[in-house]
Amino acid sequence: MIKLGIRVANSITSGGGHFERCFAISNHISEKIFWFLDEKSYFFESRIKNNDEIIYEKNITQISHMIKTVNENRINIILIDSYNIDINSISYLSKKIPICVFQDSSKLLDVQMIICPHPIELLKHKNSISLCGPMFAPISSNFVYNKVTIEDDNINILISMGTYDSLGVTLNIIKSIRKLSLNMKKSFKTRIVLGEGSPIINKIKELIKNDMNFNLITGTKDMNEIYNNTSIALGAPGLSHMERLYFGLPTILIAQNNIHESLVDKWVSLGCGIKCENSISSIQKKLSYVIKNKKIRYNLIKNGRNLVDGKGSLRIVEAMLKIVKIYD
Repeated sequence: MIKLGIRVANSITSGGGHFERCFAISNHISEKIFWFLDEKSYFFESRIKNNDEIIYEKNITQISHMIKTVNENRINIILIDSYNIDINSISYLSKKIPICVFQDSSKLLDVQMIICPHPIELLKHKNSISLCGPMFAPISSNFVYNKVTIEDDNINILISMGTYDSLGVTLNIIKSIRKLSLNMKKSFKTRIVLGEGSPIINKIKELIKNDMNFNLITGTKDMNEIYNNTSIALGAPGLSHMERLYFGLPTILIAQNNIHESLVDKWVSLGCGIKCENSISSIQKKLSYVIKNKKIRYNLIKNGRNLVDGKGSLRIVEAMLKIVKIYD
């Protein structure tokens, strides 16, 4: 029997991807789960199952409550998805209980299992299990693929630069779409997905005020309808990109940090994205290129669907169950 504890970063500055990955995995587990969160948030609390238990750590770096729960033998395996936890603390805990860690960089972790759904190779200890590559993309089981065919004369655009977007990439994209619309003498219905706590949200509201071609969506819990009715997306190369690949949504990728830069290059090399710089001129040029080239869009759709099949979270749970049997 699995008794899972999940330590996940859910602070506004951490974005929403960490929680979404863990939530996708939790959907395949019927037993009670202990969730250890950074801070209180109705958005996250409302999605966790009623029979699960939520425990709040003192701050984003802490795992003291989780250690206490381990010592009480209430959990027998831990999933960690946070950049803020000290590596030494994780290694110490792995001596007591199996630890599975989502990893997006090349840090060497002494744990039982590392999970990296990105198309990159990671360093690992010889005794660690490694689940790497898009086949382990933790796509939510709630997603229903029902892609609507959208004709060339009716391009709908999605802007999805993460929950926070502290760099304000979304602002440049909006300005680029407006310029392109004027040049092509064509309007593009555009939806902007962003977290309610984003520092640029008021700037966006002001920028798109009275413009019926733009629609700002905050705090959404279900992306099904949005993905299924979008022609082209502009986004970052994290979990949301894997969701877009599953739905067959051609995406222009814009990096927001150094880790993103290498991820963008990897996705582009696999034919699963178009690289773009965070500038109005670059965005306008790449968006025009994708809009005008139906063959490019078709190849992006085909390559994405071939890589991400929506079963990654189930594969991760199956691997975790095997670990539990070994250690029990």
